[in-house]
Amino acid sequence: MLLQPVLLLVAALTMVAPVSASEAPELAEGPRTLIVSYRAEAAKRTEFRRHMAGPFADRLATLRREGKLAAYEVYYSWYRQPDVWDAMAVLHFASYADVQQWLAVERSRPGGLDAAGLALGEPVATYSADLSWEKSQDDLDVGEVYYVIPYSFREAGEYRDYVAGYVLPQFDGWIREGALSGYQLYMNRYAVGAPWDSLFIQRYRDFQAFGKRQQVLDKVRVGLRESPEWMGWHKRKGDIRSETENSIAELIAH
Repeated sequence: MLLQPVLLLVAALTMVAPVSASEAPELAEGPRTLIVSYRAEAAKRTEFRRHMAGPFADRLATLRREGKLAAYEVYYSWYRQPDVWDAMAVLHFASYADVQQWLAVERSRPGGLDAAGLALGEPVATYSADLSWEKSQDDLDVGEVYYVIPYSFREAGEYRDYVAGYVLPQFDGWIREGALSGYQLYMNRYAVGAPWDSLFIQRYRDFQAFGKRQQVLDKVRVGLRESPEWMGWHKRKGDIRSETENSIAELIAH
């Protein structure tokens, strides 16, 4: 008779155990990802998109060929929103030491933008981040739909457990249902102040799959509600993190 309450108590105690730095291997060195957000005036948005997909992306490709950059993704938002970037560049480096290569770029090209780019838009902020979780079923493709969600949290260890116990089971379920083809979850290494502590990038298979987002979300959650651990996180999530303005974007270069 008392077995179920005891199991629930054990699950609850397990959920709140913090994740130590040794259990997060990406914390063994400095952050190897930079995430740069950019804004453009409405009248210049179209031309700024062309620049980011053209000359800016070409410059990143050159840095990659030279071994100064391991990989990159450039996103452009579908719509202009009050508190959301127009473009976002995610820059991956092979090691923390290689981040210095970008610092050299910054001295003459803020945010990687040359004079032509700065005439169209400007870098707003650069974040040093860790790619803490990711999954991808196939190669990236220009034009895919991405849903980008920034969060703030109250404590990093608790939040990592929350992601493992609550978020990833949903994302993996959405992949099984054919809605997502992948995801990336970043943690801001120096998470002090606005606008985000973690950033989710959900990669949808296509425009139609994104349109069914809520339907698939509801379907997957039906099964997850049978898990006491998942429901425990579900009931507490409002105390663990808060969500800010989301973005819908497409990949314009990689």
